Amino acid sequence: MKCILISLASLSALNVLAAAESAVIENRALRVELSPDAGRITVIEKASGQRWEQPAPVAQAAPREPLYRVLKQTKTSLEAERAFDAGKDKRVTLRLRFTLPDAVAPDLRIEASADDTKAPCGYPRFIEPFVLDAPRGVLVVADYSNGHLYPLDLQPFPRGSFGGDRLDMPWVGLCDLDSGRGYLLLLETSDDCDVKMQKVTGKDSRALVAPQVTWRPQKEGFGYTRSLLFHFAPKGGYVALCKRYRDYAKQHGLIVPFKEKLKKNPNLMRLFGAPDVWGNASLSFAREAKAAGVEKMLIHGRPAKPDDMRAVNDLGYLTSEYDNYTDILQTKDGKIDHDHAILPDHAVQKADGERMTAWLTWDKKPQFMKRCPTLWVDAAKATAEKVLSEWPFIGRFIDVTTAEGMYECYDPKHPMTRTQKRECGPALHRVFRDRKLVMGGEHGIWWCVPWVDYIEGMQSGGYASWPAGHLIHPKSKDEEFEGAWGKLKTKWVDYARWGIGHESRVPLW
Repeated sequence: MKCILISLASLSALNVLAAAESAVIENRALRVELSPDAGRITVIEKASGQRWEQPAPVAQAAPREPLYRVLKQTKTSLEAERAFDAGKDKRVTLRLRFTLPDAVAPDLRIEASADDTKAPCGYPRFIEPFVLDAPRGVLVVADYSNGHLYPLDLQPFPRGSFGGDRLDMPWVGLCDLDSGRGYLLLLETSDDCDVKMQKVTGKDSRALVAPQVTWRPQKEGFGYTRSLLFHFAPKGGYVALCKRYRDYAKQHGLIVPFKEKLKKNPNLMRLFGAPDVWGNASLSFAREAKAAGVEKMLIHGRPAKPDDMRAVNDLGYLTSEYDNYTDILQTKDGKIDHDHAILPDHAVQKADGERMTAWLTWDKKPQFMKRCPTLWVDAAKATAEKVLSEWPFIGRFIDVTTAEGMYECYDPKHPMTRTQKRECGPALHRVFRDRKLVMGGEHGIWWCVPWVDYIEGMQSGGYASWPAGHLIHPKSKDEEFEGAWGKLKTKWVDYARWGIGHESRVPLW
């Protein structure tokens, strides 16, 4: 009997040891080790020998269940389950799939899915970030700008989080400016997520930050399978990270060179080298510019009559016009156009039943409402038929669509997820693009590249210390403003450093 008890005890001990063993997947470029008990993932990038590690987990009283439960494993893939903190004392169990999608590339894909896709899921904080502890470590991000480098040890860090849906390119990266090592965190499902800059501790108690993804619910549930792609670069810094994203974008049809666009619309030649002009679209101005030697010009607005516009076109200029299908007022005659619709029916309905507001003028009157994007195309078709039958425009500038983030609509007559909202953007631009117009948009974002030919505003750095959108001129750098939506919090010193400062700006786009 004693021998049997000893044997059972030995087997129990062996099971504990087995549970503590790391699960490993590997290719020629990476070795990925997952420790179920410790709850940590280590990535070894083989070319440089760099070890990418997560922060040590918060100490918990033992014994406890392993953080990860391994379900299935091959040489280059691993499936596991883990419960994640979803806020408000809620935890959500997700099924994870780790894969090395290419035999020789330093790429790691991590996917997450829920058994019940419609069950309320909160906001799950996904896997812990990989930490870069280097004297000149930086965050690389196109955060409503052409690109920024933020030192990881800045205190306080300038940005607490980034909406994944409103990054100009759907990735962030960390890189060491000295060695060039770093990694790209590509949000393959960026519509429903945020990137939080988590506080972590480096060597000698050095305060740092690292990016961690939080998933947003889709109509309260987890919905579709979410996906991240990590690319671990042994050298090259942020340039290597940009090149990896460009390759990814090309594979997914998100890069259309101008030489390809020109085949479908030769009028694009009028755009190249053209100054972007607002404020005077008259024929007399165009003729004066031509006489002064201005061979190309992008002119927004309407001259006195359509024949004048034809004459402007004949000078070789590109005629365009401002348009906006997002901000709407109540129609008075029942007709729907670019800025009028039936209210409140055509406005976005939020989860709480309220209708979504949009642009608010400086004097707080009028208040525009937010047209549901599922209704953009019908309004655009009506506008295109009316305007283009009379005016010979060659281009069209559509405001807001490529500058705002994603949102949902809960109106049962026109329901919409954030992903569907993003898909409405290209559909809107196609209404005019199919009519051979050169297309422009506000600010710009990754998904608009195939559909938009010129963008305005990306060189701004996402910071403003005065109501620039309302064309209010500041009297001094330190003047404080109470804007239409409340007090502006950004200070001039932040605008000078991050908005227009050259030291932190990089041309990622």
